[in-house]
Amino acid sequence: MSRYPPCTRCGAPVKFRGRDLCHPCHRKAARAALKRPCPRCGRVRHLRPAGICAVCDLPAGPARPAKIITCRACGQQGRDAGHGVCNRCKLADPDWPFRYGASLAARLPVIPPWWQALTEFAAARHHLGGAVTILRHAGRVICAGASAGPRQILAAATRADGTYDAAGRALAAFFTSQGLILPGDEASRRAAARRQRYLDAVPAGLAGAVTAFNDSQLAEQDRARRAGRRQLSDITLETRLRILRDLAGHLAAGQITSWAEVTTADLEGFLAVRPRSRHQDTYVLRRYFAWARQRKLILIDPARPLRPGAQPAFTGTVLDTGTQRALPRRWTSPATHPHERLAGLLALLHAASSAQIRGLTATGIDARHRTLALAGRPFPTPADPATWAAAQACLDHRDRLATVNPHVIVTGATRTGDAPADGSYLSSRLAPAGTTPSACRQTRIAQLVNDLDPKLTAAALGMRDSGLVRYLAGNVAHDRLHRTKPG
Repeated sequence: MSRYPPCTRCGAPVKFRGRDLCHPCHRKAARAALKRPCPRCGRVRHLRPAGICAVCDLPAGPARPAKIITCRACGQQGRDAGHGVCNRCKLADPDWPFRYGASLAARLPVIPPWWQALTEFAAARHHLGGAVTILRHAGRVICAGASAGPRQILAAATRADGTYDAAGRALAAFFTSQGLILPGDEASRRAAARRQRYLDAVPAGLAGAVTAFNDSQLAEQDRARRAGRRQLSDITLETRLRILRDLAGHLAAGQITSWAEVTTADLEGFLAVRPRSRHQDTYVLRRYFAWARQRKLILIDPARPLRPGAQPAFTGTVLDTGTQRALPRRWTSPATHPHERLAGLLALLHAASSAQIRGLTATGIDARHRTLALAGRPFPTPADPATWAAAQACLDHRDRLATVNPHVIVTGATRTGDAPADGSYLSSRLAPAGTTPSACRQTRIAQLVNDLDPKLTAAALGMRDSGLVRYLAGNVAHDRLHRTKPG
């Protein structure tokens, strides 16, 4: 079963805290909340700046009759859509985006050097109407400001929640392919939005220091990037802010409004209510309060007496034997979606991570040796017959989409770009099977570590043996223990 609560409207998993609706239903509800009764007709609609709905805002008087012509392409009588063709033939004309791009370029104050490349990019990857929409959006921003560049164009395509609309996603893919923006710009922007949500949830009296700590982490990350050293990942930064947010909420509940008032007993009380994450929480608290004392925000470090203790054992989800036998039967059936089959078998049989599955490309499948090139593995992974059949089914599905995306798993959102599928896509694909990619992968790793050896497993999977030692705990192999009869 999914670990997310179901949406109250459609039953889909809700992946945002504090919501009872999934993301599509939440957006629909937000749009519906903006509707108001029209003062002229009384109907509930979206009102225009004039204060009335679009129907009431139509100009008075009879409408001008449409111009009916004989289409020079199909020979049928129809409404003139320009160039002597009807609207249906215009929408089907492959030269429409190129004509529109050339016409729009003549009206631009400054023609960017990449304009023709954008026209060809949009026409090759999107339907004709979508390509024109992309060009129209870029042209509108350039007409508003002749000095507008890729970042200004993308900023105009950003929604209120920080995500791009359809035209923005296409433009981001184009600017990235042309080297006009860095490939990680969009991912960094999303990570910054997630960090900001954590900072906004910190109580007012404690928020200033946490914000300064976040800035210090970002500066450290930037220095490591410039020096070519190993840098902190965005997930690590978000995890630290999440722990500090929870600590601030715990302290605010105890009427503590300043970090200088925090004592070791307060931190011990916070750690006591989270015993499963004590090791990680202690590490973050020691690091944060050491930083705060160095910046003279506090006089005494209350986290210094805390001891993280031993590395905690693995406590994740492991599938039982019956489920492990039932899932391959589902994933070898041709009736199952090929993306679910490939993701499930790679995670359950080959311990592939979600990033490795999403990053698998069509050129990484070797038909001669029947191997798959998974990122981070020291050598190509041999495919068993079931996994190979699922990979071929995914390639056939990819061919039917007529996409230029090099990845094997291509979705409707990534069909027109080069980026891999979103991280939540595989989880939603495996939800009908009652499992997740991480649960399948953890099950396989636990089995390999207990049956073979952490060092051998790490060498085969391209991982560190120090991280796999956690899987040796007895709580991952309860079904293998047999009760012995007393002698």
